[in-house]
Amino acid sequence: MAVITISRQFGAEGETVAGIIAAELGFLLVNRDNITQGLAELGLPPQLTLFERPGKKSDDREKMRRFYLTALHDYIYELSEKNSLVVLGRGSQFLFRDRPDAFHIRLQAPFAYRVRWAQDTLHLGEKAASRLVRDRDRAKQRYIREVFNHSWTDMELYDLVLNTAKLTPQGAARVALLAFAQKRVPATPAELPTEQAAEDMRKSPEPPAKFMHQSEADFARVLDYYNISWLYEPHTFPLSYDSAGKVCEAFTPDFYLPDFDLYVELTTQRQKLVWKKNKKIRQLQELYPEVNIRVVYGRDYHSLLKKFGLDRD
Repeated sequence: MAVITISRQFGAEGETVAGIIAAELGFLLVNRDNITQGLAELGLPPQLTLFERPGKKSDDREKMRRFYLTALHDYIYELSEKNSLVVLGRGSQFLFRDRPDAFHIRLQAPFAYRVRWAQDTLHLGEKAASRLVRDRDRAKQRYIREVFNHSWTDMELYDLVLNTAKLTPQGAARVALLAFAQKRVPATPAELPTEQAAEDMRKSPEPPAKFMHQSEADFARVLDYYNISWLYEPHTFPLSYDSAGKVCEAFTPDFYLPDFDLYVELTTQRQKLVWKKNKKIRQLQELYPEVNIRVVYGRDYHSLLKKFGLDRD
């Protein structure tokens, strides 16, 4: 499965471009309409989508908002386990930023162009159109900052940025499709070990037997080969507490790489079980935004080990 995320400024014609890309590739388009329908099929009222928007702050409202966002993120991520997706907005560039099969696109255009688009499309006067574009831009910035503690204008989040004032929607979609077709596959041959390096790895001793799974021991051998310092399960992060203040859910990443200030979690489970771990990782990122964590998925993990002759599956 693959995922294309599309972040767009209001008036940059993101909905049209996303629809064209999804139709061309045969991917499922995930937008506001089918999210509302999907959540309704799960028994959640459509009024929950109102919690994406700012409102009067209260403890009850914040609880409902977090409930909605958790349901939304789980729903989108579970869709990605069964379908290839084009996801429009919803902070999807953050939800899938650690997925090696994800491709992230940002669509933008100058303010004046987007005002004219709002005038023509929504039949507004220039003053009303200008106010609407500014309000929508602020709302998007606030949503990303509050939910993901990040700026949506960080260009390092995206694989491709397009100015739709210079391209028709069809042209923008065509450029995006060409770029997606050239997406680099993780662990390219130039980055993989030589045959001699693989042979040396097979002969190297295993780390001390303190791991829960053999996959972790094999991964540690790869880190050792590249002289990457690591710690095994050095820290546990509480995720939720009961009414008495006791931790009732927590997450312990497999490795910490101190040289990179990075936690690494191995995910070698069957694909249909991965979403449960992804849910915990998303919780961790929301509660501890300062923590850097990356997920090594089963496909990439086994591909790496095969190059060293260590894969046991």
